[in-house]
Amino acid sequence: MINILITSEDATRLAQIVRLIGECGNYRTTRVAGRPSLLIERGDSLDAFDVLIVDAASLDAAELPVVARLCSGRTHVTSILLIPDASPQTLIEAMRAGFRDVLGWPLNRASLGDALSRIESQRALNGAHETQIVSFLSCKGGAGTSFIASNVAHAISETQKKRVLLIDLNQLFGDAAFLVTEEKAPSTLPQMCAQVERMDAAFFDACLVHVSDTFHILAGAGDPIKASEIKEERLEWILGVAVPRYDMVIFDLGQSVNALSILALDRSDQIHLVLQASMPHVRAGRRLQEILASLAYPADRTRLLLNRYTRHGERARAALEEVLGMRPYQVIPEDTDTVLESVNHGVPITKVSRTSSVSRSLLALAGNIVSLSAGPEGSRVKSEPLLSRFFGRQPAPKLKAM
Repeated sequence: MINILITSEDATRLAQIVRLIGECGNYRTTRVAGRPSLLIERGDSLDAFDVLIVDAASLDAAELPVVARLCSGRTHVTSILLIPDASPQTLIEAMRAGFRDVLGWPLNRASLGDALSRIESQRALNGAHETQIVSFLSCKGGAGTSFIASNVAHAISETQKKRVLLIDLNQLFGDAAFLVTEEKAPSTLPQMCAQVERMDAAFFDACLVHVSDTFHILAGAGDPIKASEIKEERLEWILGVAVPRYDMVIFDLGQSVNALSILALDRSDQIHLVLQASMPHVRAGRRLQEILASLAYPADRTRLLLNRYTRHGERARAALEEVLGMRPYQVIPEDTDTVLESVNHGVPITKVSRTSSVSRSLLALAGNIVSLSAGPEGSRVKSEPLLSRFFGRQPAPKLKAM
């Protein structure tokens, strides 16, 4: 999957470009409202992208010297210019600046699709790195979403030898980092978003919790007020820069469906719903399933995780399976003592007891997630970004506990 960065001074055209890209294929997009010169301040962040699309009303607005500077030394970045005047002279000047393609405006979807397909094919021939994205989401507080997300991230890093980033997008009291490490986060997601203009590789790395060499955490707000200050376009930039650096990116989304969590869900290859075998979870789980369906996320990308299961929950489990029309992808049993020891000490549960029933279940889940991610190219059902599916629609309401 190619990672696309788009710049434009026109918000309407920027939205149209994102929509058309979504119609062309399964691509990750990051938007910057403004001219290319804004990217100069962001250092080596551009290294994370495969394609730079510059939408400009004229050659002056395209800032050809700036683009030439941005492209210098970045042979892996393909630049595309979108401009109303696609004359031969414009083409010549744009090519001299480093643009590989010049497309006229209004933008033709077929032409855009052909350009992106060529880039994707070349990237595949070069054996480009692919990042898999997994989201954990629930419909009720206390379901164990953060515990599962953080411990699965650790297990994938440790046992599957993958480079993993856990992003805590829980909008309430994000504490995923505290579940697997005693290290204090040097920065949080809201703080990072507030300084996104200075984002480069060194700054990004300095903001993370380094649980190990291959397992990093971008800590959550820890405060609902601070979480509300996160701007969608700033989070989009951080994701665009961060995702290509890892083999696996895992989101802890808590129980909220809003503009921020939708940004993560749009990029996710797998969506895991964390529920418990109880009637309140049956009702709320069905509502969550309906919301995801209304947002057009493919059912085969969604999986059910049954957490804190005991034999006394058989009746509720049967009701849950019937109402959701899903069987659990993984059942994680109740083991209060071991889980409490893990949580109280802030260490992964596999370090407390690798042979406990919960540890074995989470290790199996980690292995299954990686195995599924390693499936054939193109096995995932394509889903257009939300902007393409519901152009102009307001974000879905935040889920509340029932």
